[in-house]
Amino acid sequence: MKQPTKNSTKQTANAKPKKKPSRGPRFHKKYGTSKLEKDFAVNFLDKLNLTYIYQYEVKEIGRFFDFAVTSYTEIDYVMESKDGIKCVKQEKQLFPLTLLIEVDGDYYHSNPMLYEGSELSPMQKHNKFVDKQKDQWAGMHCIPLLRIWEYDIRNNPKKVINEILKYVAEGNKKKQKKENK
Repeated sequence: MKQPTKNSTKQTANAKPKKKPSRGPRFHKKYGTSKLEKDFAVNFLDKLNLTYIYQYEVKEIGRFFDFAVTSYTEIDYVMESKDGIKCVKQEKQLFPLTLLIEVDGDYYHSNPMLYEGSELSPMQKHNKFVDKQKDQWAGMHCIPLLRIWEYDIRNNPKKVINEILKYVAEGNKKKQKKENK
C-alpha cells in the first residue's frame, strides 16, 4: 500500500506563506532605480534646470545609462515620470545627446578612492565589466560620458555641479557651431 504524502500546498496554522525574493521597492525591474539616482536628479539636474532622459536605453548593447542630457532645450519634448523622476520620454522623438551621466555607487562600482587594492566581489567585477562596455559605446559615438561617484554627490556637491556645467557648456558650444554653419 502506498504511503500518504504531505500536500506541499497545505500550510500548518503557524507556517508563514513563502514570498518570492524581492529587490525591494527602490528598484525598478527593468533598469534598477536607486535612491542615489533619485537624489541626483532632484538635487543636481532639476536644480540646474537641465533637460534629460532618465535611464537612457541603448538597445544595441542592451544597457541603460543613468541620464542623457541635451543642450537642445527649445524643443517641446514629450515628458514622462519614471519611478518618480520627471524626465523626457525616450521613445519616438528626436533627442540630440550632449552628455551621458552615470551615477556610480561607491561600493557597487568599487570607487578606487575607497577600494584600491581590495579584493572585488563578483558583483563589483561584473559592474566594472558593464561600465567598460558603456564607456566604449559612448566613446565610439563621440558622446561625453561623465561618471560621478556617490562620495562626491554626498560630500562634494560643488565639484559635481562644476563638472556638469563644464560638460553642458561644451555641448552648448558644439550646438552653436552646428547652428552657425
